[in-house]
Amino acid sequence: MRHLFSILAIGLATSAAALDNEAVFRKAQAAYDDARYAEAAMLYESLLDSGVANVEVHYNLANANFKDGNFPDAVWHYRKAWYEAPRDPDIKANLHFALNAAGAAETPPTFVEQVFETLSYGEWIAVALTGYGLLTLLLILALLFPSMRRTLLKLCGLPILLILVSAGGWHQWQQLRTNPEWVVVKTEATTLYGPVEGSTAHYKLPLGALIRQRNTDPKGWVEVEYDGKRGWLKQEYIRRVSP
Repeated sequence: MRHLFSILAIGLATSAAALDNEAVFRKAQAAYDDARYAEAAMLYESLLDSGVANVEVHYNLANANFKDGNFPDAVWHYRKAWYEAPRDPDIKANLHFALNAAGAAETPPTFVEQVFETLSYGEWIAVALTGYGLLTLLLILALLFPSMRRTLLKLCGLPILLILVSAGGWHQWQQLRTNPEWVVVKTEATTLYGPVEGSTAHYKLPLGALIRQRNTDPKGWVEVEYDGKRGWLKQEYIRRVSP
């Protein structure tokens, strides 16, 4: 389990709200250590409800759900934590264990996904802003110092590269908004060949499976992709996890 040192950052260190949240976190941690996993999960959920929705809370809540045998919520919160900390080895490993425990297939990332998902969405934004800042600074210096203009303009290639690469990272994360991920949260989730009641059954989804949206229907149907196969499913069977 991780220690939520950042919890006091939500307000003044001496504020009543921050102290209350810290107390709740410590109670949740103690419940987890005593193997009272359902109670720990409930306490971590209360932190989310109070607005403390960071990596540590999602990760610890996922651990509590996993230990309690609640694989759908474990997968959901591990994935939520991964969005903010994609390089964290513990999050990756535990998400893998949770999917395996649920009997769900895990789609390996493509090379492009591996490259651009090295940084989180927020980190790519920071890279882009750094690139723009450096580019602006170099252009201003080129105007102020004509004798160094050629050298300074050559150096502009670095921030331009940062901007271009960050654009690729931004685009990759935007795909999670265009084609969001969902977690199967109800049993008997069977995809159909079409978005119509009574359509032919296609394949069954395991509880806790992580799936990707490919299309939607205004009547509450979602076309999902899982393990290389597509099918239509009622939205009531799944919970969106993408940002």
